[in-house]
Amino acid sequence: MADNQTTWLTQESYDRLNAELFALKENRPVLAAEINERREEGDLKENGGYHAAREQQGQEEARIAYLEELLDNATIGEAPQESGVALVGTVVHVYYDDDEEDKETFLIGTRGLESSNP
Repeated sequence: MADNQTTWLTQESYDRLNAELFALKENRPVLAAEINERREEGDLKENGGYHAAREQQGQEEARIAYLEELLDNATIGEAPQESGVALVGTVVHVYYDDDEEDKETFLIGTRGLESSNP
């Protein structure tokens, strides 16, 4: 989100994303320890565990940066109360004819971001 665009979020989505950010930051020491353990295993050129841990660290750091910018530029408001209409900030249950289970999708904001409930 390099353009610092304001994103509309409900308080619920803001809290959920903030909790995810907190968990990712809490995991930093765990990943650092894993990288150090893998580094001690020997030759880094052929150390798949080391490279996997570094890849995970890179992905988590990118997600942290994204969430920090998203939350810093968020505008928090109330979710629309109108039932049966998919609007920004609403939870939508999507049903497919060939799938008996429903998929719950949270419409976060103007960017069209989606996130399945954990």
